[in-house]
Amino acid sequence: MFCALLIFGLLDGSIAAAPRSDEAAAAMAAPADSPQDREADAILKRCLQSSRKGVIRGVTMVAHFAGRIPKLQKTATVDASRHISREGAVEYTVTERNGDSTVQKELIFRFMGRESESAGKDNSKAAVNEANYKFKYKGKREKDDRMAYVFEISPKKKREGLFKGEIWVDEESCLTVREAGRFVKSPSVFLKKVEFTREYTIRDGVAVPKMMQVNSETRFWGVAELNIQYGELTFEDPRSINGNGL
Repeated sequence: MFCALLIFGLLDGSIAAAPRSDEAAAAMAAPADSPQDREADAILKRCLQSSRKGVIRGVTMVAHFAGRIPKLQKTATVDASRHISREGAVEYTVTERNGDSTVQKELIFRFMGRESESAGKDNSKAAVNEANYKFKYKGKREKDDRMAYVFEISPKKKREGLFKGEIWVDEESCLTVREAGRFVKSPSVFLKKVEFTREYTIRDGVAVPKMMQVNSETRFWGVAELNIQYGELTFEDPRSINGNGL
């Protein structure tokens, strides 16, 4: 679940050059990693490994979308069934829609379309891993009566789908429970800036989407706000939550 969603829209194999003599001397004089650094590194590796296993597949849930464009004083809501196949493809079936048609089309349905288009494809260049990001351990915080490890993350390259912000990882399961930040590259020429917060709940060994808040600064309408609430989760086969069995 460590993946930055493409909202609207690897390290190379070369060997690093050897440091100069003065750089090498400075490196030798530098103190060794502290116990806290080693602990943080171990936590990170364990969490990244767990995140690859806790992928949600073969599930259907209800998604409630609420969109708003304050400058135009227009709002809209859309309810839909969100199905994730065993292969990771996402399909929406709209069950109810209300409010302004522009907000529905340009904000809510555009989000659905981009998610369906990108889901199930190779996301290695946008995945939250050590190839794409630098991590800084910030400590532990409480969330929903559980403790979570907090990491500050910064992308190594300015590439679409990567974001600068924080991830919160459940201490017990090592699964992501919160992601928040700003995308370093706009996924569209019509967007100046995209910020988001996404939260999950842990169920049966996987991180299940709980809510998502997206605030976009557009070139034509100013700020556009999108809030998504997820619920009523049902698995196709409770014995194979990850698609390959628990």
